[in-house]
Amino acid sequence: MAKTYKPSSYEHISSLKPRFISRVHANQDKSITFSNKIVPDKDDSALKTSIIYSQGSDIYEIECALPMDGSSEPVPENEYGNAFAAVEKKPLSAKWVYSGETVSKMEYLGNSNDTTVVAMSKNGSLAWFTDGIKVPVHIVQEMMGPSTSFASMHSHVRPNDLAVSDFGLSFDSETIVKSQASGSAEESILKVIDNAGKPSDILRTIRVPGTTVAHTVRFFDNHLFASCSDDNVLRFWDVRTADKPLFVLSDPQNGRLTSFDASTVTNNLFVTGFSTGVVKLWDVRSVENATTDFTNRQNGEDPIQKEIANFYHSGGDSVEDVKFSYTSPYEVVTVGGAGNIYHWDMEYALSNYDEEDTSNLPQDASEELQSQSLKFVHTGGSRRQTTPKGKKNTVTWHPVIDDYIATVDDDSLLSVYKPFAVETEEDEEE
Repeated sequence: MAKTYKPSSYEHISSLKPRFISRVHANQDKSITFSNKIVPDKDDSALKTSIIYSQGSDIYEIECALPMDGSSEPVPENEYGNAFAAVEKKPLSAKWVYSGETVSKMEYLGNSNDTTVVAMSKNGSLAWFTDGIKVPVHIVQEMMGPSTSFASMHSHVRPNDLAVSDFGLSFDSETIVKSQASGSAEESILKVIDNAGKPSDILRTIRVPGTTVAHTVRFFDNHLFASCSDDNVLRFWDVRTADKPLFVLSDPQNGRLTSFDASTVTNNLFVTGFSTGVVKLWDVRSVENATTDFTNRQNGEDPIQKEIANFYHSGGDSVEDVKFSYTSPYEVVTVGGAGNIYHWDMEYALSNYDEEDTSNLPQDASEELQSQSLKFVHTGGSRRQTTPKGKKNTVTWHPVIDDYIATVDDDSLLSVYKPFAVETEEDEEE
């Protein structure tokens, strides 16, 4: 069975402009993630879940619901729904507060150990929160002071847009790796942190020379992770081994490498995004194998590392963030600088890929490949901008419900949506 999407049609879409008990400033930085809560509500014919939303130092949990009409075939919605009906008239109070910090990213841990959410601030600090306690229960604090180079804490290209700190969570949730600037223009640092026995304990510090920032960190399993730096290099590491990368991927051809994400459904696929609007799909096994393949390489030449396929945003719209689905090995969303959210299905590209034969790689962004892969574009709300603006950590997939997306706009508008798609037999597709 394959999914067929109807452009600009939604199975469901709802929005909420939240009101707050305490005064907040609309221009504060925001981030968003889903909880993994799923509560069937037979009376309302809905699946209830919640959004974890940060604005400045405050973190809120906001209930939302996906209507379930019980029919076997989904139908497109012509009007906005009421997913936020339970909270739309209630002023919100913060569930957690990271006082003195601006939250830039969050991960929901659920019932993992004694904590519920881990949050990162803009200066690279980490805080762990648990239900019933408003302040952090663990902290890894990073300071910005006289000895810290201001320039090293910010993007040298677009100071307010490219995040200079990030963290990744291992598949078993036992290890966190976070990145940050070191205060030196000559290196960035990675910290391996315990998230199991002694949350917040720093297990190892890794220095990455020749880089100012490592702006993205992602795990491929419980041990292998990669960091993406401002030198357009992805470095692949093992949390258990020495402080040198296992192998690297350098890709300077398509502008600035702004983001990447790894699939949590498979442990071998990852996607990279560039400032020129180019999107690339990779197999980490091929990237690694190329480092030991000396065919057609002489005199210390760099490895010949090829992506599976490449795609593009229309009009060269820069790629600000990429997110693999938590429930599908094929589905990816990318966030454009103009605010559009592009939905990709990589199944067609992967159907033409043989990991044993890379001679026909990459599959370049032909009209056929683009049309078979780009399935849906969300342009709703106030997401569209006249000038490029960073959108990291403002779009998220639900970890359990297929195709369910949440977004937050600059003006605090929250939206949840599910693109309209029907399953069809492959031989019935045009």
